[in-house]
Amino acid sequence: MDPTLHCRWHNEDGQWALTVSHNGDDWELFAATPHGSERLPFANPDEVRQLAQALLDLPAEPEPYEFEWQLSRTELARTGRELTRFATFAVGLDPTDGHRPYLAYQSYFHWDQTTALGLEVICEDPPVDHLRAQAHAFLTSLPCPPPAQP
Repeated sequence: MDPTLHCRWHNEDGQWALTVSHNGDDWELFAATPHGSERLPFANPDEVRQLAQALLDLPAEPEPYEFEWQLSRTELARTGRELTRFATFAVGLDPTDGHRPYLAYQSYFHWDQTTALGLEVICEDPPVDHLRAQAHAFLTSLPCPPPAQP
């Protein structure tokens, strides 16, 4: 079984989730709200390792901390035109709110000359100890990256 990183929660609107998992050849981020979901790939496995390390390194004390990833996928829309989905995914401590931990996902769609907002999924106060344990298990179960070619 492939390792995953996940944060799921429930509020008065329904189920929410941010999950990183292996899908075929890609590592993907799955973002879900009670009203919809989407998947976007990470550029490469090193980005997933960086995410796991960022979760491990979340400071216990209030201090500036944020790591961000850009995700994207281009596909053909029903109209036959290219549709590009892109998103920002961030892990950090919110300096405007007592340095509370958060995971944040915001996506956009671009087709022709139009850009529109997609999903916004924000997990405030995620279970940091649980995420750190997942990140540790994730990093220890991933194969080491191949050595760099000269």
